[in-house]
Amino acid sequence: MVGLLTARLGKGRETDLAIIFLLGRIADPAALQALTALEKTATDKDLKKEVRRSLFKLAQKGMSAPRADGFEVSVPKPILQLSPEIEGYLSSVDGAGGRLVWLAKPQAGSGIQLLQGMVSDREGLLRAGGALIRRKELRRMAQEIRKSHGITMISIPWEYGDQILYEGYEKAKAPGRSGTEQFPSLRAIFNPAKPKSFPHPIYGLLESGGLRSGAGRDLSHRLLEEPELQPWILDEDWVKPYLRQVEEAQESRLVLNPLQKEERFSGIVRDAVREIFYGENQQLFQRRMEDTALYLFKTGREEQAGLALTVALELKEGNAGGLDISFLTGWIQKSLAFYLGQAKAKAAEETSLIVKP
Repeated sequence: MVGLLTARLGKGRETDLAIIFLLGRIADPAALQALTALEKTATDKDLKKEVRRSLFKLAQKGMSAPRADGFEVSVPKPILQLSPEIEGYLSSVDGAGGRLVWLAKPQAGSGIQLLQGMVSDREGLLRAGGALIRRKELRRMAQEIRKSHGITMISIPWEYGDQILYEGYEKAKAPGRSGTEQFPSLRAIFNPAKPKSFPHPIYGLLESGGLRSGAGRDLSHRLLEEPELQPWILDEDWVKPYLRQVEEAQESRLVLNPLQKEERFSGIVRDAVREIFYGENQQLFQRRMEDTALYLFKTGREEQAGLALTVALELKEGNAGGLDISFLTGWIQKSLAFYLGQAKAKAAEETSLIVKP
């Protein structure tokens, strides 16, 4: 991450300020070294101030370096090594389109106020809770999730996490479901106002201009091999109409050769891609792929993140039906095979229970 950020230095004053700010949030010797070097070479007054702020933040996390001549700062001992800023964390997206969101806010002398919510992209906020905990307890929770489920809680801008939770609450509230009544009071500790529109963080990390290519669409099926995406199966109500079509084709009295059967199945899959990933579902799947791209990038898989973002951009432009995006095609095929297998297993089980006279 530090290498990616420092490589973009010198492309503009506002960009440099943003990079210096981000370096101050990375508790790593490489970030400290980069900021120390910038402090010595920066000539712009505002840049130097931002460098010193970032170095101060790292010092609060127990990381400090010899100061430049003529600059001294007294760093108070941090309380529980807490950052003074709100922190945001996000899990990967599960097979049903759910993700876990954490917001953590330091409370002077008493630990961290944690707000956590499970958000479904179809149903909105499913459950939410809050607690005052210690930093080590937050780390233990993250380690337990990784150990039990193989999921890393990645760091995200807290504003984006707040946006996900708020939008999820609004969606859940509309049908009148219960179970999230305490969310507004819990969220008010972090942000009592309606969140401002926040651009998806992945677009600040990956250059989207070079991703829209035929190669990216063709290679996107590789995403299905990633551990977090292997459980991805589309909801049954989405694929049910196409399941019936496949079953009818298999039961047809027409004598079809293997090539004709393959062509008929491919036609059903194309229809499913065009109809499931378009219209009212388009934005839902776009966000799902953007969040997946962010997760892959933050867990060190930049190439796979680029493929996920390629799919998101194609969905954004409404290209799901007009272009062959191998990830979407593979996802449909995988989902159809899963439900067809379930139906076959159920039929076999029912047959095995029949007692012959």
